Amino acid sequence: MKSNTEYDGFSIATYVINMQERTDRLAHILKQFKNRPEFDVTVLEACKHEIGAVGLWNSILKMIKLALENDDDVIIMCEDDHEFTEYYNAEYLMQNIIASHEQGAAILSGGIAGYGEVVPLTENRYWLNTFLSTQFIVLYKNIFKKILNYKFKDDDVADLVLANLTSHKMILYPFISRQKDFGYSDITTIHNEQPGLVQNMFNGTEQRLEKIRQAYLKYLM
Repeated sequence: MKSNTEYDGFSIATYVINMQERTDRLAHILKQFKNRPEFDVTVLEACKHEIGAVGLWNSILKMIKLALENDDDVIIMCEDDHEFTEYYNAEYLMQNIIASHEQGAAILSGGIAGYGEVVPLTENRYWLNTFLSTQFIVLYKNIFKKILNYKFKDDDVADLVLANLTSHKMILYPFISRQKDFGYSDITTIHNEQPGLVQNMFNGTEQRLEKIRQAYLKYLM
């Protein structure tokens, strides 16, 4: 692999969505990015709405508008329950951000709780048709205006809407990100009713992807 020095001094605009009163989540997410200079972190106060998904989407719009003002070509959208896995390292992320861009990606996810279908592109990167979870997503500039132009409905779900805005979306596996279980969710109420549901969904998704990865490696040889 290439030396880490290749990416020294390079940082990615990273927008963290956080409700001001959720100080436990803020402390958690700031700890995740501590001593990681590859991320240029901006904490955005989340937009509130009686429908959690609408509030999240309004927060995403706020983030995209700021990214355009800052002339960002690529950003990381991060929710405050994101947690790095043991598979994360800066070089791996940077290489895949660049490679995904070269393949025309609009979205690159660091970890998901569910998907429909996938196609292996490399051992560690897969095209997919839809996905669940938005705790750590790389968004490229070619999707910014699509996000701004979408008319979000009260019964929409943010992750599914993002997935449907483009066919050019990819996932990293093994995951570099998972959702930390705080025991509650401000967005999806079912997670409050079924403790451990999110972690079970991530575990099941990883098991599915591992089978596909093993098949890909078997027939690649």
